[in-house]
Amino acid sequence: MIIDQKTAINISITFIVTVGIFLIIQSLITRNSNLDLENRPQNYIEFIRIKQDDNLEQRTRTLPEKPPQPKRPPQPEVEIDDTKPPPMQNLDIDIPDFDVPTDFKGAFLGDISNLGSGTSQLIPLVKVAPRCPPEAALAGINGEVLLNLLVNSSGRVQEIRLVRANPPRVFNREATKAVRRWQFKPKTIDGIAVEQRGELKVEFICNV
Repeated sequence: MIIDQKTAINISITFIVTVGIFLIIQSLITRNSNLDLENRPQNYIEFIRIKQDDNLEQRTRTLPEKPPQPKRPPQPEVEIDDTKPPPMQNLDIDIPDFDVPTDFKGAFLGDISNLGSGTSQLIPLVKVAPRCPPEAALAGINGEVLLNLLVNSSGRVQEIRLVRANPPRVFNREATKAVRRWQFKPKTIDGIAVEQRGELKVEFICNV
């Protein structure tokens, strides 16, 4: 294949132009890269080596000691004289005057002198005086109650039966209530305490 002279010249010119354009573009790219590197801020890292001091002293923090607590003063000894009674304080108290009979007779408790008389072998050791009923005390009525008692081996009243009352149903409750609290001497047979039964009359004098 034979290339004429004109064609060869055209190829050469085209090659030269292409190479020139490439060189121009390469130059522009290199120049812009250099400008970017110049305008870009540069960061520097500095490494500083610290020499360790072998003579450093290690400090130890200690807590301050608590101050000692103050000692309490000794309490004085108080001598108590047991031979002398303690002084009594004078208390000014107004005590109301109750109109209560002190002879324990009549309308308040009845007549104790005739209290607990009977025909049996009952021996009272502890007596509790009965109270006169309010209606009997106001009306000034006297009376009596006859009771049948069953006393156990300890001397306590175990059972009470009403035999008669004069006047009826006036003093029954108070007589029974009082006699239940009585204490009798136990009856013994061959040294052994046994139950016993007997009658007891309780008299009421309320017209005093």
